[in-house]
Amino acid sequence: MTEQAQRIALITGGSRGLGHNMATSLIDRGVDVIVTYRERAESAQAVVAYARERGRGAAALQLDVGDVASFGAFADRLRGALLELGDGKLDFLVNNAGHGVHAPFVETTPEQLRGLVDVHFVGPFLLTQRVVGLMRDGGRIL
Repeated sequence: MTEQAQRIALITGGSRGLGHNMATSLIDRGVDVIVTYRERAESAQAVVAYARERGRGAAALQLDVGDVASFGAFADRLRGALLELGDGKLDFLVNNAGHGVHAPFVETTPEQLRGLVDVHFVGPFLLTQRVVGLMRDGGRIL
């Protein structure tokens, strides 16, 4: 029987909610994960602990997807984490990070709308541009 090649996924917003569920599901399928978090480091570390308990590699990196100026430094930290986990290549990028505005539609401010656009469109677009060079041929972007 041949050994399955190592696969690594980056999941933005992987410390809670849907991102957490995707991370644990991938871990259970034998995929190593790197999860990002904006503020809840302890939740992200819980995902790392879950992976390690199951013999998988994992890392947690801080990232605010709405802060595109931080993407260069993030890419450097990601490169280091990928090298610690394997050969420095990423197999899956899951653009999951997001947030909502908890205000009635008619009371939503331009700043709140810009924040939504930055986190849900601009950030994922520019982050993908930044990390696509770290992806393995045939890698997947979600």
